[in-house]
Amino acid sequence: MGATVHLTVGPVNDGGLRGTVATKDLASGDLVLQIPNSATIDVGDYTLPGAELAVALFRRQLSDPKWNASFEPYWKSLPEVGTLMSKEVWDNAEHRALLQNDYMASYAEVNANWTRDVWGGNATLEPHQMFPQLLKENLPGADKITYEEFKHVASLTATYSFVFPDQKNEYKRVLLPLFDLINHKGEGANTYVGKDATTGSYHLITTKNIKKGEEISHCYNWDNERNDYSLINYFFIQTLIPPRLCALDLPNGSLDGGFVEPDDRYLPHEKGAIQELIAQFQARLKKFPTTEGEDEKILADKGSKLDWVSRRIIDFRRERKRTLRLTIERLKEREKTAYSLPAPAIKAGIAKEEL
Repeated sequence: MGATVHLTVGPVNDGGLRGTVATKDLASGDLVLQIPNSATIDVGDYTLPGAELAVALFRRQLSDPKWNASFEPYWKSLPEVGTLMSKEVWDNAEHRALLQNDYMASYAEVNANWTRDVWGGNATLEPHQMFPQLLKENLPGADKITYEEFKHVASLTATYSFVFPDQKNEYKRVLLPLFDLINHKGEGANTYVGKDATTGSYHLITTKNIKKGEEISHCYNWDNERNDYSLINYFFIQTLIPPRLCALDLPNGSLDGGFVEPDDRYLPHEKGAIQELIAQFQARLKKFPTTEGEDEKILADKGSKLDWVSRRIIDFRRERKRTLRLTIERLKEREKTAYSLPAPAIKAGIAKEEL
């Protein structure tokens, strides 16, 4: 379709992680990848959940067979059914329990239930936004789509799409072939994704020199530097140096994003506040049903019958505990040189309860 491509798919670490690597030496500012707007797929309003985006994508595929056939190589390049995980498809209660966090488990359950309700026509939406309407429209092949396939596409449209403004300056979720094969990195990313306002084409530009065979990466979202956010939304985690606390371990943390600052932004420098935070983190570690060491033993058991989803979740909770432990150690070092606020003076004749 007229694309320019200077990357290829391949393993990018010793563990066999799939990613993309440069096919030639590239200088900072060079074009790595460019695809015309005609080779992209608009899946809908960026605020919509994956399930509603899936309905729109299935409608287009089934109602326009010629268009659908033109993207056949792209459909074949995408992950197979059962190989994606995100909040849209997290309907296994045993997997949610492995998180060892009620908030995350509930967050995943609510989103997975929404996907199920959109599939069954039970969501609080207009009929055309739910899957049963595709059957009523007598779209050929709609009756062959299974719930597992629907869940998969709901996850795909939510996790493989990019958000960009269209010609009307309305923000949409767009599937970008090849771009969605590139792995996330935050500070270590060596490219950025952009859109040409005139032609509507999408491009990947280097931000530093890249050698042939070196991995290509870009930043999906700075919130992904927090492992609970990246796991629940994209089902990957990172081991960063220095490690970053999970969003839920930050003051007033949630899974709604907006926590891009480094941990120092949240860690206190006053002795009393440091001691209070250390006590909170220590209490949190004690509440986990397993320790960091026990999680490591589970993951090291080569004879384990755990599925890949369970192993990723256990790896997440182990990394969360490790980061809490390291943060406690860091705070204890900071405590040694921290300042102390003076105690408030109590005036004569005033009861302590009145202060």
